[in-house]
Order: sequence, then structure tokens, then C-alpha cells
Amino acid sequence: MLKATLDQLKEGFPAISKNIGQYLAEGGAFCLEAHGHKSGVALEILGDYPKTVELYWSNVVDTQVTRAWNDSQEATEYGAVAIAIVILSKLTSYSIIERSFKGTGFDYWLGDGEYDENLLPFQQRKAKLEVSGIWKEAETNTVDSRVNLKRRQIDSHGEDNFPAIIIVVEFGTPKAKMIDQ
Repeated sequence: MLKATLDQLKEGFPAISKNIGQYLAEGGAFCLEAHGHKSGVALEILGDYPKTVELYWSNVVDTQVTRAWNDSQEATEYGAVAIAIVILSKLTSYSIIERSFKGTGFDYWLGDGEYDENLLPFQQRKAKLEVSGIWKEAETNTVDSRVNLKRRQIDSHGEDNFPAIIIVVEFGTPKAKMIDQ
């Protein structure tokens, strides 16, 4: 089984500073532990990248962390980004190279492999990443329905020819669906 760790985020990525990586890793660990999952949990990945990943983290989720992440909607958003970045780095050659901005219909620009400091970010853009999280799947809020919503979102902003990857993370099971758009 493939192994991944949220601790990888603490080292940073081209568009994720070490401090933001620590924040995301803590949010991901909180969301998983809030649902009773422990480090080493099997994360089922569905969609175009089917795999089961053993997901690890070293963050201690104590009462202070729980109080800090008390807003489950915000925790879900950032926790999903944490898991998405880690599984993306394990299952593709893409790297997060630039944060997108509101109104574009996606969250991050992806580049191939290592970031080249001698090139401008727009010269390295190869694909887009859209991430969404679900605290606990319900009949009215499923991973598949969220993927479809994100497909429409990307299509409505599709004035470029860049491919996209959509990752929806659900913490109750836990599972993720990762599709090419």
C-alpha cells in the first residue's frame, strides 16, 4: 500500500510556505481525528487515480488544537487542501506552483516537477487544481455530487485550454475522489 504523510506539507511546496504547510497539516489531522481516525488510516482514493493510501501525521490533536479548529467548515476546507496536496504529489508528477485567486473557478496552478525560479509562474502553468472537502458525507451532500458541482464550476470558467484535476475529500470514511477534467 502506498504511504503518504501530512508532515510533508511542513517542508513547503513552491506555493505553500512552511508555515502554511504546518497550518494545513494540523487542519487535516484535526479533521481526521475528529472522526475517530488515527495516523496510518487507510484513505481510499476513487475516480481516475484509484488507490488506497496509508495516511500518516505527527500533529498532536489536543484540546487546544480542537478549540482552534472549532469551525468545522473552515477545518474541512483547509484539511481537504492538506490531503489533496499530499495525494496529488504521490499520484502525479504535478506540483503546486501558485495559488489562484477568487473568481477563477479553481484553487491552485499546477506545474510539472520542480519549480524553476528562473521562470515566471505563468510560464510553468500546466494544469489547474480545484479542491473541496466534506466533513461527513450525507444523502444530500455526497462526494459524487460535489465532484459534479466542481466540474460545472470549472466549465463555467473554462476560457483557457488548461486541464484540471478535481479532488474532493470526505473525512467521515475517509475517502477522496480525484478526477481529471
